[in-house]
Amino acid sequence: TVPPSDVTSGEAVFFTVPRTHHRLTVERDGHLHTHWDHRGAWQRFIVARTGSSSDDGTGTELSSGERVTLRTWMGSYVGYADGILGVGERDPDMGQEWVITLADGSEGTIVSGRKVVLRESGGRPLAVDFPDAPGGVSVTSDYEPYMIEMVIESASAFDPTTRAPSTTAAPTSTTVAPTTAAPSTTPSPTTTTPAPTTQAPTTQTPTTLASTTLAPTTPAPTTQAPTTSTPAPTTTPAPTTTPAPTTTPAATTTEAGGPLSCQDLDASRIAGALSVTRVQLPGALPGNCPGFAVDFSCRHGFYAATPHNGGEHALLYNDADRNAILLLFDDQDVVVQSKVIGTEKVRGLQFDPSGRHLVVLMSSQTGIWPSPFVFVKIAVPSLEIVWTKPIESPLVGLEKWTPDNSDSIAVSEDRYVLHSAGNCRDGQWCESHQGDLIQVVDAATGERIDGEGKDWVASHSCKQMIGYNPNSSTFMLGAMGDAYPVGLKFTAFADGRHYKGSEAKFTGWAESGGRQGITQGAIKADPWSTDFASVWSHGPKDSGYDKLYFSRVSKDVAFVQEPRQLFPGTNATEIGGNIIGLSPGRWLVAYTTSNSDVIHDYLKIFFDRWDVPSAVREAGGRLAIVDANGDVQGSPVDVSALGAPFPVETNHLVERKGGFGWVYMDGPGASTARIVRLRCDRP
Repeated sequence: TVPPSDVTSGEAVFFTVPRTHHRLTVERDGHLHTHWDHRGAWQRFIVARTGSSSDDGTGTELSSGERVTLRTWMGSYVGYADGILGVGERDPDMGQEWVITLADGSEGTIVSGRKVVLRESGGRPLAVDFPDAPGGVSVTSDYEPYMIEMVIESASAFDPTTRAPSTTAAPTSTTVAPTTAAPSTTPSPTTTTPAPTTQAPTTQTPTTLASTTLAPTTPAPTTQAPTTSTPAPTTTPAPTTTPAPTTTPAATTTEAGGPLSCQDLDASRIAGALSVTRVQLPGALPGNCPGFAVDFSCRHGFYAATPHNGGEHALLYNDADRNAILLLFDDQDVVVQSKVIGTEKVRGLQFDPSGRHLVVLMSSQTGIWPSPFVFVKIAVPSLEIVWTKPIESPLVGLEKWTPDNSDSIAVSEDRYVLHSAGNCRDGQWCESHQGDLIQVVDAATGERIDGEGKDWVASHSCKQMIGYNPNSSTFMLGAMGDAYPVGLKFTAFADGRHYKGSEAKFTGWAESGGRQGITQGAIKADPWSTDFASVWSHGPKDSGYDKLYFSRVSKDVAFVQEPRQLFPGTNATEIGGNIIGLSPGRWLVAYTTSNSDVIHDYLKIFFDRWDVPSAVREAGGRLAIVDANGDVQGSPVDVSALGAPFPVETNHLVERKGGFGWVYMDGPGASTARIVRLRCDRP
């Protein structure tokens, strides 16, 4: 986990209610409340030892039991005098000194991330966001212990990646502020719960890693705030490395005031529906990228989400010490649980359809052939391991000529399916040859199901993809080869059998030695039918560019929409594609583009080191809307300019609760990652 930091006198902090994730807030008119979960200027307080003039965070550490002042973003101070809780100018007679203690009663230094209690000079605590008055704040002698606990968080640990542009018609992140007053049944008549006005929140991020599961967030009040209020000032400017959006974003609400439907989302509204959260990783990524080998990645992160339950999402990656770290986030992008699940290479991550389990794929001995992979089934949200089982083929050994895929696994209610590749075992008919394989395990036990997999699908298969459609209980697979076939071959698995169907194929070029013209791809289910959609990149040999293709495939493995280029007529390169259903008959397509040739070795690109220029990675991310025929609707949106690029090698575009999302790891040696969210309600 991230090492805790001592809170110093004069430091800016947030106070978070652990039960609801809401934060102590002071508005322009001085009203205090805990209705919102924002981390903006209105939630920042300078906590300083009484008598200290330090306000820059350079003071000495605060200890439990010390008297402090709480200075707001306006320069006023929180005080309690004559039975009234409020804020005002510095005045020794206005009860502006508070005793800060560790909530567990222990002595020692106040540490960011720990629970604290604030008491007025007479000893009565500050109670916050209690059940009888959601969002309320009061000084009271009638309380339960949970009502007075807040987590103190060092504001310096939170680095905003983007903020809502001033032209945004409505706030684009987290909870909508209520306009009605909180209920009056508070523990004390000193409660201050006026109707808050709307704060335009900055999109800021948690960077400390929680070690226990937090309580679920209390639902936001149903009454919505006006969407025209002035954004609050912020004391932390957006980093200069993340430019503000250059296009005018649309509001994430409709004219009627409801949430934006994905059916109404068009290219002009994407910028306004995006938010970016930068999170601190508990361990930095490796600083050195491997060469042409099966090895630990310097930039791969596997990302998955569920639209069900509490809207959890998860990130899996290897740090510089090779730890396989799994982070579980709540719907507000706060880490609620973490776990190191091994020290081998991570290869895949999915939620099961219920959202109650995560399925992890890992190497068992990284780069050592022939070694099995390992499936790990993990309960959500506890991250307790249900079972760990090896998975391998009797014909093909893994960890040699085994590429890195965005999606090597797909998950149904009762089956976990692996689609990967390796080198044929010694003494077998295919000895010394490389090919892809399909293996199936029982979701309840993790045991391999004999007879349901396939040990050889395509020769020299240097890239694989897989997706699952619950509407037809069908897994669709794509194998890209340089021999049999030369190009992309779709097959399916359903009802315990693997089949070719009508043999949907896309022919490319190849040299029968590993080099072939198809690069990255993805297959996703059509949420409103039994079909699938797929994207991949292909470039004519020695052309200097690679183009993004789109097709739709039936569960019977026939093209519903024949493969076609999405952006014909140019020599721009489009790589690292992914796709997901937006609304009936429409798809979101994510990719990275460049005006120059960025792929020079069509063999090495199937492993970690693609040698894609950093400028292309950071500036090439695009998001487009495509109809069922493959016609692009509007112009692709430059999401990189919004601080939201796509990872080239492991591009995971996933459905989240109330929209979609992806993660961008910030490069070799980085200790941060960006969680990107696109908000709309999918029908």
